[in-house]
Amino acid sequence: MKHIGLFITLLTSGLLLKAQTKQYDIFTYTPPTGFVLKEQKQRLLYEKTEGNSFCQLYVWPAQQGSNDPDANFKTDWDYFAAKPYNLANEPDKQTEKQNGWDVVTGVGPVTKDGTNFIVAVSTFTQNNISWCAITIFNEEKYVPVIDQFLLNIKADSKKFTRSKTEPVINANPAANNTGITISTTNFDDGWKATPTSDYVQVTKAGTEVRLHYINSRLDDSRPNTIDAPEFYWSHIVQPAFTVSSPQKWSGVEYPVIYFMQGNAVNKQTGKSCYVAMKVIYEGGARVVVVITPDANTYQQQFPHPNDINKMTIYNKFAVAAKDIIGTWNKAGGGGVEYYNAYTGGYTGMSAISTTDEFTFNTNNTYQSVHNSANTNSGNTQFSALKYNGKFSVSNWELMATNRVGGKTKKFWCQLEAVKGGFILVLTDSDYEPLKYILYKKK
Repeated sequence: MKHIGLFITLLTSGLLLKAQTKQYDIFTYTPPTGFVLKEQKQRLLYEKTEGNSFCQLYVWPAQQGSNDPDANFKTDWDYFAAKPYNLANEPDKQTEKQNGWDVVTGVGPVTKDGTNFIVAVSTFTQNNISWCAITIFNEEKYVPVIDQFLLNIKADSKKFTRSKTEPVINANPAANNTGITISTTNFDDGWKATPTSDYVQVTKAGTEVRLHYINSRLDDSRPNTIDAPEFYWSHIVQPAFTVSSPQKWSGVEYPVIYFMQGNAVNKQTGKSCYVAMKVIYEGGARVVVVITPDANTYQQQFPHPNDINKMTIYNKFAVAAKDIIGTWNKAGGGGVEYYNAYTGGYTGMSAISTTDEFTFNTNNTYQSVHNSANTNSGNTQFSALKYNGKFSVSNWELMATNRVGGKTKKFWCQLEAVKGGFILVLTDSDYEPLKYILYKKK
């Protein structure tokens, strides 16, 4: 290899190989001559081996990314090059335009199991759609073939579709007074969610589900003499529906099922319907009301009261940058007291408290502070982490630069409606148990 800082330069169209084009994902491409197609399901992979020489060409399906080309490249480089090959140094990079896409290419040398080779990552970005090509080779003679292959790929962003697990947001929302930019989420399974002042309204083919917000004032007002189903039924269902003979769940199960249902008349429309209500205790009383045209329609969708629980996941809304400008924080902690098993005497306490605070600024910079205090047998240790960098938001992803080790971090992000506003949920994409549930600081 003559030099390490090798960039994959694009050739002119007159040098393109003349071969029959093929389709993969959103791409139309020309197969490289002499290469063997090894895979075309999870990814597209062509490979050629000549003695000790080899070249592998990977193309990964398009996905929703950031509209920041450098952020998308950073994610791809870390995932496909830095982590698998333990590359600590930043790659040599080049940026350019290709067929309407912003392209960032990074190249780095690798030595593994006694073999020297080059890994190159090319990330293509158009709006918030991103895809990448990975090339691994050990001879410069493959560079023209790589150039021809990449230049000949035509990516049609209009063919891009989201994954089945990712909800589709209203791309051009109408003006709304919900306090967020994108106030409607259209899920792939047909459900549509919209926040209101008292609940999230989720609808699908004549069925309406109301995800009422936790109301601590209402919860605290319930007398011990009134069971939860009757209490919330009287405060939430009866004001909106006339139900002649509501039935209360009588099954014996654990956790206890708080549930009522019955034929009803909608007081606002005067139409007959069927209403069911379940109280789910998670951080407070989450009251879910289901309204269907009749009992059969209800039973087909929710055969058991516990089937209603799944509806709580539809309180989920996409994030726009201007929605999160400001300071968001959370606090948490816990403790354990210890006693001698033989004497019953108190032997001490262990406790930990944590605070996390994120500030997002209008110039696309952010700061975050993470404090913790760990107390054990009277001794307290304090620690603090602070990060500053750039951020970008693309509906369900938030990219933040300069996190641990100076690396860019991808967070899955979403807004969840609560009484009087929204909370911001940031989930570490590399370690999903790490989740920040943040409230806007007044």
